[in-house]
Amino acid sequence: MVKGMTNRWSGGLGLLAVTAMAAGAGPASAQSAPVQKGVTFAKDVAPIFQEKCEICHRPDGMAPMSLVTYSDVRPWARSIKGKVGGREMPPWYIDKTVGIQHFANDRSLTDEQIDTIVRWVDAGAPLGNERDLPAPRTWPSDDAWQYSEYFGRPPDLIVKSPDYVMPAVSQDRWWEVRGEPSIPDDRWVAGTETRPAKRSRKVVHHATTYLFQKESPATAKFMASLRAGDVDASVLYPSAKQDDPATLVDPSPSGASFSEWAVGKNGELYVEHEAGQFLRAGAQIGWDIHLNASGESTPVEIETAFWFYPKGTLPKYRATMYAIGNAKARDIDIPPGEVSRLEAYTVLPAPAIIVNFQPHMHLRGKAFSMEAIYPDGHTEMLNYVPRYAFNWHVNYVYAKDAAPVLPKGTIIKTTAWHDNTSSNKSNPDPAQWVTYGQRSVDEMAHANEVVIYITQADYERITAERKQKAAGNTQQQQ
Repeated sequence: MVKGMTNRWSGGLGLLAVTAMAAGAGPASAQSAPVQKGVTFAKDVAPIFQEKCEICHRPDGMAPMSLVTYSDVRPWARSIKGKVGGREMPPWYIDKTVGIQHFANDRSLTDEQIDTIVRWVDAGAPLGNERDLPAPRTWPSDDAWQYSEYFGRPPDLIVKSPDYVMPAVSQDRWWEVRGEPSIPDDRWVAGTETRPAKRSRKVVHHATTYLFQKESPATAKFMASLRAGDVDASVLYPSAKQDDPATLVDPSPSGASFSEWAVGKNGELYVEHEAGQFLRAGAQIGWDIHLNASGESTPVEIETAFWFYPKGTLPKYRATMYAIGNAKARDIDIPPGEVSRLEAYTVLPAPAIIVNFQPHMHLRGKAFSMEAIYPDGHTEMLNYVPRYAFNWHVNYVYAKDAAPVLPKGTIIKTTAWHDNTSSNKSNPDPAQWVTYGQRSVDEMAHANEVVIYITQADYERITAERKQKAAGNTQQQQ
C-alpha cells in the first residue's frame, strides 16, 4: 500500500495586544471590550513558512536564503512582504478564478495566509512568545530522493548519465546522451524522478529523460497518432503476456519522453491513477539536457530514479508523456516589439485522463492556457497562467478526482502569448525577431502533459461516478 505524501523556526519575547476602548466608556465597558492579539512570527507566521516555504528555503535548500528560524527571516521581512503580496512566492502562477483548482501539489498561499504575513511585517515583524513556535521540521538531505518518502523506500533503479563538463563561457548547450539500465526483465514504473547532481544545478536549466525501446506495431502506431480515428487504446494496456520479440519495431529516433527535472518539478507519479510507464528489459535511457554557462567550468551529472510496481502486479493503464502543441510551436514568428498569440490544436485519439498542466515557454513567454473542445462543440477552460515565469517550470498536478477525463475526439487547444516588447523585464533584446528554437533566446510554446488513455467503458464508468458524487455533494449542501 503506497503511503500518502505529507507536506513539509527562535529568539526572545514579544507580544502585541490592542485593547479597544470607546471614548468616554467607563471601567466596566473597558474590561469587557474584546482583546485583539497582534500577529507574531512564532504563533502565526512560522507555521505558514514551515508548511509552504521551508521545502526550498532551508539550509542547503535550493533557495538563496533560509526561512527556518526567526533570525533567518527577520532581515528579509520587507522583501518577503513584496514577494508574497505580489503572489510571486511561493511559485504558483495559475489563475485562481478560472479552470480546475484542485491540485495534489498545491504550494500556493491562501488569501488569509497572505494577509497574515503582510500584517505581521506591517506590525514590525515581531517574534512573539517562543513557546508558540512549532516544533522544528526534519527534512531529508538535499541529496535524498524526494519520492522515497512517498513510496516508503529508496528507488529500485538509478540510472546515471556519462560524465560531461559545461565550459565556463559558452552559448546554451543541449547535451544528448544515452545510458542503459541493468534490469533483466520488463518492469512497470510507478514513479520516476530526475535530478542533476548538486554540483551541476547551477548550469542545468532542465533535463528531460527519454526512453528508447522497441514496441509492438500496434503500440507504435498508437503512440504516433495524434488525430481522431479508429485507434483502440487497449493496445497500451498492461498484459501478463509478453510481446513476441520477433514482432517488435525499432523506437522513434528521438525516443519517447519519460520524465523531467526543472526548477519547480522533480518527476512523475502514476499510482494515483492506477497507471504506470512501461520499461522493457534492455531499453535505453537517454537525456536531453539544457545547459547555461555559469562563468566557471562545471561538471554535469544527471540521474533518473525508478520505483517499480512489485513483480506480478500490473497497473491498469499505461501512462504516456506528450509535448502537446509542440508541432504548431515550430511556426513561432514574433516580430520585434510585439506581443504575439499562438494557438495549437491536438485531437485525442481515444478517451483520456489528463494528469497535469505544465506550460513550457522561454524568456518571452507571457501567458499560457489549455482548453478542451468537446466533440459536441462546447468548450471548457482547463487552466490559465496569466503570468508565466521562465525560471519556474511549475508542474500543476491535478488532484485525482479533479483530473480532466475527456472523451475520444476531444481537441486540446493550447494558447501561448509571447511578449517581445521592452516592457517584458526578461526580454534580452526586444529589437530581435524571434522564432522557434532550443536556446532560451529563442521560443517554444507547448504543454508537457502526462496522458493516460482509457477504454470507452472506463470513460463512461468514471464520468458516471463523478456525476453521482457531485449530486451527493449538492444534496449535502442543501
